[in-house]
Order: sequence, then structure tokens, then C-alpha cells
Amino acid sequence: MQLVLVLLVGLVAACGGEQVGVGQANSLPAVAVAPTPESPAAVVQPVQVPAPAVLEQGSEPAPVESQAVARRLVMLDPGHQRHGNNAPEAVGPDTRETKPKVSSGTVGVRTKKPEYVLNLEVSQLIKAELMKRGIEVAMTRESHEVDISNKQRADMANEASAALAVRIHADGDSSPKTSGFSVLYPSASVASLKPIAADSRQAAGFIAEQLKAVTGTPGRGLSARSDLSGFNWSKVPVVLVELGFMTNPEEDERLSEAEYQQKLAVGIADGLEQFLSAR
Repeated sequence: MQLVLVLLVGLVAACGGEQVGVGQANSLPAVAVAPTPESPAAVVQPVQVPAPAVLEQGSEPAPVESQAVARRLVMLDPGHQRHGNNAPEAVGPDTRETKPKVSSGTVGVRTKKPEYVLNLEVSQLIKAELMKRGIEVAMTRESHEVDISNKQRADMANEASAALAVRIHADGDSSPKTSGFSVLYPSASVASLKPIAADSRQAAGFIAEQLKAVTGTPGRGLSARSDLSGFNWSKVPVVLVELGFMTNPEEDERLSEAEYQQKLAVGIADGLEQFLSAR
């Protein structure tokens, strides 16, 4: 009898040794984005996941989602940087065409604010909105003092296995009357982009509709593009939001108003949440 009791105790200890105690929260691992010689690693804000609920006897556990969907990581890319880099960079993996690695962007015709400043201001508001909703966020930059090419920005999203990469920019035009936001997505006409074109188009549509709702304006719609390095090197769904035209005096001023920036951030976050929920 003593020998049987000893064997039973040993068996119970072996079965329960790896069990996670009820009430312990599991935190998601931070995304490791490999730094390159010319760019810093993206900063990732891990999201704390609530402790799993205790299952009633006989109930089935919820199905396990794929890692990218479960983590719902969004990579925000505030366009441009303080100092442009005109060194040539291939526009994509399937072409010999090159473009400058990255420019410093346009400048507000009335505010004189550089585009790279506006892009980061709005991106930080979007980040805060997404984190409030439990969505994990990484950013290609949180400073103006960087040197990150458009290809490298796409590489960051690829290496992080982002559910979606969102590039934030502002527009410019030779006419001061041109205005309105727009949302760009990769064209399916590029062979390497076919795997991500449909999801990118869906995300762009959600964002555009939500921006219409929060701004009360129709915007300029959607545009498929095949000439953008940040699209052509991407292996994950990606969109580019043009917030408006800094060459339009009235819109330039509006883009720097705190209330309007918050509207843009909420609209973009609403669209992103809609896209992630649909996956």
C-alpha cells in the first residue's frame, strides 16, 4: 500500500508541474525588429492580455488564432524625417528602377510646419487610440533624427509580422485649391504585391469610410499605386493615408489644429479596428 501511495503522489506532481495558475496574466512577447546599420529598431508597446477565464466543466476552449491576428500588431510609419537621403534605392524587388531612399517631405504653405513633424504628431495620436483599444502598436520612428529608407520601413513591418502597416503622410500640389484626404494601397498589377493587394484594399476602404464619418468630408477616395517603394517591398498588408494638402492654406492650418488631428486619429483607428476585426 505504501508503495502504491508513493507512485500516485509522483504521478500527480508530474501532471501539474507546468500548469499556469488561475489569475496569472500572460503578457505577449514584444516584437523584435532587427535594427539595421542605418535605422533603429522599432519601439513596440506590448499589450497585457487578461487572465484566461475559468472554463466550466464540459465547455470547449476557444480556438487558437494565428499569431498575427491574435496579436493584432499594427506598424505605424510616420512618413519622412528631418533630413532626406537622396541615395538611390530600388523601387521594388522586381525592377531596376530606383528612387531616393527618403525625402524630408513637403512644408505647410501657411503654418510653415514640415510634413515630417505633422506625420509624427498624428501618428502618436493614432498610437494612443489603438493602445486604448487593446491593439499592439510598433512605430518605425518616434524621433525626427533618424535615417530610415522606405525599403527599411517596409522591412520593419515584414520582420514584425504586422497584421497591417500604416504609412502616415500629407500631400502637396501645385494648385493651392486642391484639398482632401485620400488612402492609397498596393496595386495588384505588381506580381509581388498580389498576395497582399486584396487585404490592403479592404483596409484602405475601411479607413476612408471612417475618415469621411469623423471629418464630415468626402475626401479624394482610394488610389492603387505600383510606384511606391514602401508598398513594393512590403510582404504584409499596407496602406498609406494622405491626411490632406499642406499646400492648401485653409487645410494646412486645419491639419495642425489639435481637435482636427484627434478626429483624424480616431477615424484612422476606427478603420484599423474594423479591418482587424474582419480578419
